[in-house]
Amino acid sequence: MATLRVIRQPTAERDAIRRLLSAADEAFVPPLTDDARARISRPGIEPGPTSIDDYLQACLDRPLLGAFDEGQLVGFASLEPQAGSGPLADYTPTTHVSVLLVDEAYRGEGIATRFYKYLLETPPTELPQSAVSTKTWHTNRGHIAILDSLGFECVHRVKDDREPGVDTVYYARRLR
Repeated sequence: MATLRVIRQPTAERDAIRRLLSAADEAFVPPLTDDARARISRPGIEPGPTSIDDYLQACLDRPLLGAFDEGQLVGFASLEPQAGSGPLADYTPTTHVSVLLVDEAYRGEGIATRFYKYLLETPPTELPQSAVSTKTWHTNRGHIAILDSLGFECVHRVKDDREPGVDTVYYARRLR
């Protein structure tokens, strides 16, 4: 069973993070390397990354939670402290899960759920302690099922944001 921990030296996991990002590229809507990603709505004002290298750098620049099996990184959550306005304003400051990936061989083992539970129950002290948030696409049923099971609320929806017929949905939950 994979163990979770904060990744204190993210550059040590650079190759593993790149591998996970590359393997999951096409699983995202739109893919991580698609230029359309720059147009997806975001809580901040900066356009989003559109290359594996840009995603890798963004992940390395943020706090990370990792799932490890026998010392090998098999999943991670890239966390972004956010405050201010936008679709998550009522939940800020928030720890925003900006990227969550689990190696395909480890999916279905509850790792993504464990990442969220960790953030809800024992959030790292360097991150906001008031709420946890994320965004995804409305057809990402597995991710949304996890969020629903943990009491997250859909707090904002941007119609056709990712492509025609695929909306971006923002989810948030206050910490208790």
